[in-house]
Parts: sequence; C-alpha cells; structure tokens
Amino acid sequence: MSPDSFLRSTSFRLLAWYAAVFGVSVAILLFIVYWITLAALDQQVSESVERETQVLVELYRGRGLDRVERAIQLRMVDLRAPRRYYLLQDADGRRIAGNLPPMEPVEGEFVLPPSFLFPGGRSKADDPADAYPVLAQGRPLEHGEFLVVGENRYRAVKAQEAIVRAFSWGIAITVLLAAVGGAALAIGFLRRIEDINRTTRSIMEGNLSKRMPTRGSGDEMDQLAINLNAMLDRIQVLMESLKRVADDIAHDLRTPLSRLRHRLEAARVKAGSDGEPVIEQSIAELDAILETFSALLRIGQIESGARRAAFSDVSLGQVVSTVSDAYAPVAEDRGQRLKAVVEGTLSIHGDRELLTQMVANLIENPIRHCPSGVGITLELRQEAGTPILCVADTGPGIPASERETVFRRFYRLETSRTTPGSGLGLALVKVVADLHGASVELSDNHPGLRVTIRFHAAGDRGARTYPARDAPERLALTAGP
Repeated sequence: MSPDSFLRSTSFRLLAWYAAVFGVSVAILLFIVYWITLAALDQQVSESVERETQVLVELYRGRGLDRVERAIQLRMVDLRAPRRYYLLQDADGRRIAGNLPPMEPVEGEFVLPPSFLFPGGRSKADDPADAYPVLAQGRPLEHGEFLVVGENRYRAVKAQEAIVRAFSWGIAITVLLAAVGGAALAIGFLRRIEDINRTTRSIMEGNLSKRMPTRGSGDEMDQLAINLNAMLDRIQVLMESLKRVADDIAHDLRTPLSRLRHRLEAARVKAGSDGEPVIEQSIAELDAILETFSALLRIGQIESGARRAAFSDVSLGQVVSTVSDAYAPVAEDRGQRLKAVVEGTLSIHGDRELLTQMVANLIENPIRHCPSGVGITLELRQEAGTPILCVADTGPGIPASERETVFRRFYRLETSRTTPGSGLGLALVKVVADLHGASVELSDNHPGLRVTIRFHAAGDRGARTYPARDAPERLALTAGP
C-alpha cells in the first residue's frame, strides 16, 4: 500500500485519534504528578525554613542576642545552593547580622523577589544561585529585635526543570510508542484488507474462482473471509447454473433455427417467384434471431473474463482505419458522411476481434438510426498518454435521461421496435470497454450524440496502453456525398 493510501485510510485516522487521546491522557497524568511534586518541594522548603527559624528563636531565648549573631555568621559561611538568607536587626531597624538588607518587620511567611537581594540597584545577581525567589519567615523577638530566615527556591526550580524534561521525553516516547505500535497493528490490518480488495477486484474482472485468503487464526477477519468465501461459492454455483441454462437455451434454439434457415434456403430454390418474397423475409427474420443469440453468447463469454487470456498488443489506429474503410461505402449508400481521423499509432493490450466489434457497433448505431445527410465522425487521439476514441454524429441524439439505460440489453429508444436491431449493440460496447478497463461516456454533440471511450493508464483494471513511437500523423478518411 502506498503512503498516500495509508494516510487516507480509516486505520490511519483511528491510529491518529488513538495516539492523540493516549498522549493527552498521559500529559494530564504527568501534569498532575508535576503539580503534586512541586507542591511537595515547596512544602519541604517551607518546613526547612520553619525549623531553622525555630532553632534560632530558641537559641535567642536560651543564650541571648550575641549567641544568635554568632550562629548566623557561622551559617553564612556555607555558600552552596540552595542558598540560606538571614537578617537580624535591632529595634531601630539597624542590621546586626545576616546577608539580607534591613526591612520592615513582617511576621509569618512571605516571598522575597531576587531584586530585593541585589545591593546598589543592580539589575541581577553576581552569583546565578541568587537569581531565585526566596521563601522567608519573619519572627519578632522579645526585646524588639526582628529575625528573618529564608531559603531560595533553587532546589524547587531545578527539580521543576528536571521534571519538565523528564515528562517531555516521557510524553514524546509514549506517543512514539503508541504510534509505532498502532502503525504495526494498522499495517497488518490493512494488508489483510488489501488482500480482500485484490481478491474482489479479480472476481469483478471475471475470475470467479478466486477466494479470500485466511490465516487460520480464527479471528474476526478470518471469520469474515470464511463467510465471504461461502457466499462466493454459492454465487459461483448460481452464476454457473444460470450461465449454463442461458447457453443451453441459446444453443438449443440456435440449432433448430439454423436448420429451419437451411430448409427455407432449399425451399426458395424450389419455389417459384410467388413464394420467394415470403421465404426471403423469413430468412431475414431468422438471421436477426441468430444474430441476437450470437450477441448474447458473446456478451456472456466476455463477462466471464474468458477472453482476457487472449490479450495481445493491438494497434487501435489499424482497427479504426480498417472498420472505417469497411463502413464508408455503407454510409455513402445511405446518403451519410463518414469521416475518420486517426492520430498516431496508439496501441493497447487487448482483444483485436472484440475491439473491432466495438468500433463497428459504434459506427453501425448512427448509420442505422440516423437519417440521410447526417455526418458521422470517428476520431482516435491521445490525451495524457492514453488513447481516446470518439464517435460523433449530427443526428437526433439520445435524451440525457436515457443515456444510462441504453447500455441495458435489449433496451431500445424506439418502443415500437420497427427499426431492425436487437438492442444489444451498445450493451456489447459496454462489456468490451469494461473488459479492457475503459470507460464509456455519452454526451451531447450539439446536435447529435458523442460517444467517448477512454482507455485508462497502465495498472487500471488490467488495461495497458502504449504511446506512439513515431511522430504523430493524422489520417483522414472521408466517405459520402
């Protein structure tokens, strides 16, 4: 399967939704863990500051102010991060000891911004360890002094950065693993779907013996394949039975009709001039019946795909030229103008006999159903490397509402059926085009009808096309008054 087909598949959309939902779920979970972890780290800092403050207060009460001053000076020797901050000021607001500037006494817990720590109006700290907010606690002492103990959030911020990195990698790896695992499952599933699609395409092309592959795992896909195979077995039996009955009827009726025609031929020789017109008319009607049965048998043979084995490289230019040469006198006898325009030496991989019959039917249709004076154009050209065959006339045309139904067998626009014909001409054109992977389009020629046969590129339903090797030449054949 091509990357473009995989990206447009249902499995890829399900994979994308699965990876997105899984990634969002993991992200939400990690955010909750991140929030709880940061709260726990801040709580640890707060408890550490609380314990240090309580130790200094107890030292003040037991040993006096001088002992607290010496204890703060000893503690400030340690400059490792996370940094501790102290302030001991007297009742007049003068600093006694510490590394914090004097401040208004504030009891309880508060946060000092990094800028409060910078002396002399500097915009940032000399030491990167000082560039973090400080969680502090103030405590008034008994003789009017004021004590502040703080610790910066260096540890919490570093832990936050580490957690963000870890969680980012975790989310990325999680989504990647989800995508890889989902893709592996999707590719396996798509391969089985492609096996089914390949088999169904082969069946649609006429190979009714093909069956869905199974792996023996007994899963849902195997059960589906088994059910489809059972259905195809039943359909094949019914189709073969129906085809056998239709072929038997056609053969059984064609044989006595052929004998009857031979007897009428013999009777015409023996009969006089009075009986000859009746016998001629009977022979003509028998010929029409035999032609109908032959067309039905040929359509059934084409639809079964049996003719595909005889495919070879066929020059469409030669086919079109040969058929136009053969029908030019017929059109001229009916007072019509037939013109063929062949561009290049375009070829396809197909059945020459069937392609000749298809082109002949396309020309016979306007010759038979259009009045005298009508122009008929047969054109073979190349578009985007593929042959395009067009047959256009200036006759009455076909109403737009009838253009899809004219390909049905025995369907005729003339409900009275007084004009010779069986209603199988365009039906045969359609099955031959389908066999060669071509499309048939009916459009308005203003006036008249335009029939366009588009042969598809290589790989489309088995049809292969070959561009002209020589410089294109235009061959125009014109017949008529």
